[in-house]
Parts: sequence; structure tokens; C-alpha cells
Amino acid sequence: MTPRNRATPLLLITGVLLVALNLRPVIAAFEPLLAQIQTELGVNAATVSLLMSVPLLCWGAFALLAPLFVRSRSAEAVILGCLAVIGTGALLRTGPSFAWILVGTVLVGSGIAVVNVLLPSLLRRDFPERLGLMTGLYTTAVVGGAAIASAASVPLRNAFQGSWRAALGFWVLLAVLGAAAWWPAVRGRPERSGLQTAAGVSIWHNPATLPVTAFMGAQSMVFFIWMTWLPRLLVDQGLSSTQAGLLLSVGNIVQLPFSLYVPILASRLPSVRPLVVALSACVAAGLLGLLLAPGAPPLVWALLLGIGSGSAFPLALYLIAHRARSAAEAPNLSAVAQGCGYLFAATGPVLFGAVHDLTHGWHAPLLLHLALTALMLVTGLWASREFT
Repeated sequence: MTPRNRATPLLLITGVLLVALNLRPVIAAFEPLLAQIQTELGVNAATVSLLMSVPLLCWGAFALLAPLFVRSRSAEAVILGCLAVIGTGALLRTGPSFAWILVGTVLVGSGIAVVNVLLPSLLRRDFPERLGLMTGLYTTAVVGGAAIASAASVPLRNAFQGSWRAALGFWVLLAVLGAAAWWPAVRGRPERSGLQTAAGVSIWHNPATLPVTAFMGAQSMVFFIWMTWLPRLLVDQGLSSTQAGLLLSVGNIVQLPFSLYVPILASRLPSVRPLVVALSACVAAGLLGLLLAPGAPPLVWALLLGIGSGSAFPLALYLIAHRARSAAEAPNLSAVAQGCGYLFAATGPVLFGAVHDLTHGWHAPLLLHLALTALMLVTGLWASREFT
């Protein structure tokens, strides 16, 4: 084997999956506990939602910097360092004050941001013939981590005598496990052999860059708004925090088969436009259910939101990898699309929370969310065009 592939394919795939499992739990475990955290910290809804928007800001800013980190170190080594940063940030998020939690959130967000860019680029480099399958496995692991965390959050808090800090700190163990699984991939790389990136030609010369970036940002904003605020909305509609957390978990779990199969299907279809229309319709139907039938059982609405988002995220990642004109361009396109996309998406949870604070209800925020879903549809159709 060449140095880049010294780790066996099975070990490499195992490492990819366990690293991917670390990219959402520290964030997703936060949402079911949001009401308790807000109460104990004594802050308003817009302020506490910063703890959800800060990771997105970090995902944007540090994603843009990710190609710089692999100029002097291997991508595999950089990813290992990022797992250490994520674990450290998870510990700090159990701290005694908002300031400690904010610093930990910045560390978690920055570590995840770099892995968000580098790991899909490695898939394009090492598995070019199976890009749809590997993208599906990767996104399934990411979504699976979120589903596990959101489902376990309230039970963990209860097991730790009501301590949300202990429940969040539990996920440090997953970072340790991910680092151990990734170590064979690090040993398989020369220390200073980085993931080569395209040089000399601006990524903006690729006509797909702007539409793919716009779709990445729009679908991310739609997703993180409902991930942040669905439990709080359901509690206000009369559910317990445990019930709301379980419904959020259902919304995450239902994403798993779509996360796996949508990239595979996209790689086989002549056009992904029907997928864009279908996933946008699912999200819109879920939001309309919450808006027009707040007294109805919310399970169907959570399922529709999960199906739509479980299709949009892997499709966006597939389009990023697919629209790159070469393996060398993939890290740069991934950095721009995720960097700019997540910076745009970061405004979503705060804006939704601010509208809720201003109107003291959920009607206006949900109408805003529907408008953003329409934006997701338009940008998705744009990114689905064939560019010459």
C-alpha cells in the first residue's frame, strides 16, 4: 500500500465512522436541556440560543481556514488534534458559568469545523469509486451521533440527579473512543504529507461554487432552527421535557436511512432536482403541521422534519464532493461551501429566538421558518443544475 493507505480499508472506515459520530453529540445533547439551562443561567431565549449559533459561526470561520491546517501536517493528524479540541471543549461546557460554557462551545465548534471539511475530502480522495456509499455512511454516522445524544440527554440528566452539566460532560468519552479508532489512520501518514489542495485557480472559477454554498447554508439554517427550538416549542404546547426530547430524538432517528441512501440515489439519478423538491415539501409539511394544528399529536410533524433534513444534509455534502472538478479541488470547495454556508446558517437560531421573544408566540417564528424552507428549495434547484 502507499503511505496514505497504510491503514487497512476496514480500519479506515471504522475510524471515519467513529470520528463522524463525534461531530454532533456535544451540540445535539444541548437542545433537550435548553429550557433547564436557560433557567439556571438566568438568561433570555435569544442569549441561550447563542450557545447553538456559536458552533455554526465556528463551523463557518474555521472551515474557511481548514485547508491551511493541512499544508504542514497530514489531514489525518489534524483530525486527531481536532478530536482533542472537541473533548476539551466538551469538558469546559460543564463549567460553572455562561463564560466557561461559551469558551467550551467555541472549542467544540472549531474542532468540528475542521473535521467537517477534511473528512469528506478524504472520502473523495480515498474512495472515488464509492463516493455515494461513503458519503452515505459518513452522514449516517453524523446523524446517528445526533440521534443518540438527543435521545440520551434527558435520561443521562436524570441518572446524574438532574445535573445537565454531567449529562453534557458524558460525551467526552466518545471523543476518546474516536481518537483511539482514528489512530491507525494517523500512523499510516507521513507527518508532513498533507491533503493536497488545488492552487493557482480561484475556487470561484467553478460555476457550481456559489449555488452549492447557498444550498449548504439554506438547508443548514432550516435544520438548526428546528433542532434548537422544537423541544421548547413542544413544551410550550403542553408536552413534558422528556416527551419533547423523545420527539426530537425521533426526528433525528428517522433521518438515518435517508442519510445513508440519498447520496447513493443521487449518484444514480440523472438529476437530483426531484430529491430537492421532495425534501423541501417534507420540511414545509412538518412546519405547517406545527403552525396550523398545534393541538394535534406532533409525532408526524417531527417525522416530516426529520425526513426532510435527513435528505438535505447528505445531498448537500454529496453535491459539494460531486461538483468539485478534481480531488485536489474538493477541500477548497468544501471549505468555502461549509464555511460561508454555516456562517449564514448561524443567524437562524438567534433570529428565530429573537422573533419569539418579540412576539411572545410561535406563529411568526414558524412563518419565518417556512420562508427559509422556500429559500432552501430555490437554492437546491440552483445547485442541482448541470454546469459547464
